[in-house]
Amino acid sequence: MRMDSMWSKVDLSAVGVGRQSGGALINALQAGEGLLMFLRWQAIYAMLTAAAGESGVALDSVDRRVVDVFASVSREVAIALRVAASTADRQAHLAVEAFERLPQVARLMRDGVISVAAFGEIVLQTTGVEDADMIAAVDATTAADLREFGGVSRKDASDVARRAVAELDPDGLRARREARGKGVTVSTDVDGADVLIATTVQDAAVIDASIDAVADSVCADDTRTRGIRRHDAAVALLTRSEFGCGCGNPECTATAPASVVADRFASVVVHVVADASTLSGESEKAGWLDGFGVLDAHHVREIAARSDAAIRPLDIAGLADRTARAGDPYRPTTACDTAVRAVFGSCSEPGCARPAWRCDLDHVCEFDHARPEAGGATCVCNLNPKCRYHHLCKTFGEGWVDDQIVDANGVIWTEVTAPSGYSVRSRARNQWLLPDLGLVPCRHGEPVARGTVETSTQPERSRTRTQAKHAYRMRIRSQRRFEQACAAAAHHAAFVEDGPPPF
Repeated sequence: MRMDSMWSKVDLSAVGVGRQSGGALINALQAGEGLLMFLRWQAIYAMLTAAAGESGVALDSVDRRVVDVFASVSREVAIALRVAASTADRQAHLAVEAFERLPQVARLMRDGVISVAAFGEIVLQTTGVEDADMIAAVDATTAADLREFGGVSRKDASDVARRAVAELDPDGLRARREARGKGVTVSTDVDGADVLIATTVQDAAVIDASIDAVADSVCADDTRTRGIRRHDAAVALLTRSEFGCGCGNPECTATAPASVVADRFASVVVHVVADASTLSGESEKAGWLDGFGVLDAHHVREIAARSDAAIRPLDIAGLADRTARAGDPYRPTTACDTAVRAVFGSCSEPGCARPAWRCDLDHVCEFDHARPEAGGATCVCNLNPKCRYHHLCKTFGEGWVDDQIVDANGVIWTEVTAPSGYSVRSRARNQWLLPDLGLVPCRHGEPVARGTVETSTQPERSRTRTQAKHAYRMRIRSQRRFEQACAAAAHHAAFVEDGPPPF
């Protein structure tokens, strides 16, 4: 029997949705998803507690029965949602997390402050916290920080929760990190093989940067995708073979000899930012690894103790005297560059997780090369990291407005406004790590004229989105035809070998 959903008849204008459009409408609908998911988990949690009461057991009791309270409720959830048993179990698990372990964070999802996906990331980061008082403190700390964060992405939510765990339960986080272990696993199947390296986050960052250093050494005529180049570079590094350019030109100078590759490795830098008190052991304040995120204090000290670690103090107070290079006011000083990347941690575009040291530094209010004193300043208040894509979007996008504000408390905020008028304001992600940076006094005046931007040289795609889509479909069709031809050949070979059926 077909039943029409009641939701198709709901008048959403009653909650203001019908009067919105563009990004504001999308944001309102996402907030609605959070509320509906909260109500779903509330209903599942009520089913669990009712079933536990009828069975005379507690939800957290040891129950070895295969068909226990969770199994019974999960089965009904699976039937109602038309999902697999494992998916229903996940929903029951999240319901318990929302109403027993992380109720304050769950209410942020209910109120539209964070998304359903962001809540899932927080659950993942806090799974290892077992003590009831500890998880309550993590819940309260995470919720309080996210409530004042502005626009929250999945990565933001994950980092805030991890920071709470790192500072409130450092011993537990350290034990779980050490228990993970290291190793190399090689698995094969009919079509290929996978190599999995389980290692520390700092070694993974060095490996990643090393592969990039080799893979990006090719000339502009190399026809391989970046992913394939990274694969070939990794294989060359592991097997001690030569990594060559794929342009096909025998006179290409991009193929690097061992000495050049060694020089590239010498330039590989992985950035960790931490408070001096953390390095000295006076505090357990968390640190930050570019490209990964929050590190517990012991992990920071462990990295600092490496023989290849170079420790450089960052003079925040010195930025009051100079933020731009003396001979080139467009370029920030090393201290200013480091401070800006450290306080943002990643691309400043809401939701973008591109590591800060792989981003461009952008003058939010454009620098005026003809009259430097008239345009946007090279200063902490006017600089933020943007990945190359979002930097291009800011430069060439019509109707978009970027802004950066430092409030009276020294908190650095960025604001992005779409052509529709919808705007999102987000706090610098690592303001907790450099709380005094926004209090550094600016020595420049207000901009009176933004610099001019050359918009006639916008880069172009190698092919349109439609062409890329067609190429992908053709590749899939070709693969299917190949598989069908292989299957037909195998069937024919078997028929020839075994002969016709005996009838």
